[in-house]
Amino acid sequence: MARDLSFWRNTESLELENKEIYSLLSDGKIVKGIGNLPTDKILSDIKQAFSGWLNNDNVYFESGDETFEIMITEQFVRFDCYSVSEYNMNKIIDIMLEYECPLYDSAIDVRFEG
Repeated sequence: MARDLSFWRNTESLELENKEIYSLLSDGKIVKGIGNLPTDKILSDIKQAFSGWLNNDNVYFESGDETFEIMITEQFVRFDCYSVSEYNMNKIIDIMLEYECPLYDSAIDVRFEG
């Protein structure tokens, strides 16, 4: 099953709906009110957390039937997951929460802000 996990950090209140923010960020656009992310640190944390996985170019990870690919910009990180277990998706979510980036699930148009 394919699923995408998307993350960004608001720095101010926005009038845009989450699905609009997601669409703009997925297209590589810069959105005012969204903070820049430490992309190198995030990639390093993911690489460390999934150190036992085959890794190509720091953005493609594979272990058995589980794979994910990372799309990363200065404001946005999306993990395109294929057959990734709930346990491993939760590892990704926990890492991104350390950067104050709650999960946005585009399949159900919900951002899990705490």
